[in-house]
Amino acid sequence: MKLIDSHVMMESLDVMDLEAMAAAGITTLIADGAGGMDYATSAQTAINYFEHTLVGETKRASDYFIDVYVILGINMNAVPADYEKILDALPEYLKRDRVVGVGEIGMEPRSGTCPDLNKQEEILSAEFRMAKEHNKAVVLHLPATERTKWIERYLELIDKAQLERGKVVIVHSDASTTKIITDAGCIAGISVLPMRRITPEDAAKIVAENDMNRILVSSDSRVRHRSDSLSVPRTALQMRRLGLSEEDVRRVFFDNPNKVFNLHL
Repeated sequence: MKLIDSHVMMESLDVMDLEAMAAAGITTLIADGAGGMDYATSAQTAINYFEHTLVGETKRASDYFIDVYVILGINMNAVPADYEKILDALPEYLKRDRVVGVGEIGMEPRSGTCPDLNKQEEILSAEFRMAKEHNKAVVLHLPATERTKWIERYLELIDKAQLERGKVVIVHSDASTTKIITDAGCIAGISVLPMRRITPEDAAKIVAENDMNRILVSSDSRVRHRSDSLSVPRTALQMRRLGLSEEDVRRVFFDNPNKVFNLHL
């Protein structure tokens, strides 16, 4: 069965990871081009990372028969002083074939580079306008605290921008937030890694108890925190152990991301 890992940071995946992912049935990755901005000190650094992800990482993964599609935006935890240059560059990037979404973007009350939440909201609203204009999916970061409050605020901004809720993924969802997100018509993204306190067993149970048509599951593989590049196939296995069907697995790990990101696979 073909599997899609819907949220990874490509720099975290070495050749052994890519080989293991391909052997486990992962054929497609959605790479977070904003994730590398953790290290960005300027807009140009971020733009260089966008280009590296789109060109270099796409080629590297293709050696293992894995397709890479990319989401781009301003990382709320690493907003450079000249961030306007990134906003100026985004429209041209959103025209490129392998750019399938704006993300991972959002708001983060603990941001060390942009503590002004009003400024964060301005940036987010500008990115929403671009996503709508270019008919792209949006991937939103869910803060670790006051999660229901942030979901409600996101929904207000989504509706104000007239975005289609079914094209908005709110990542880092868990057992307490998945139903809230899916009932609102958005897509709940479950990040399966230790820092999120979500195991493959946890993720499979959340999937089984909620609307499987509105859930994505990813490894959220990253450099700065321990992660498991195989958490997607491990979660698929746990779903089968819970009695879910092969069709259910295909829906969550292939059909849903294929539809949300308009991949035409």
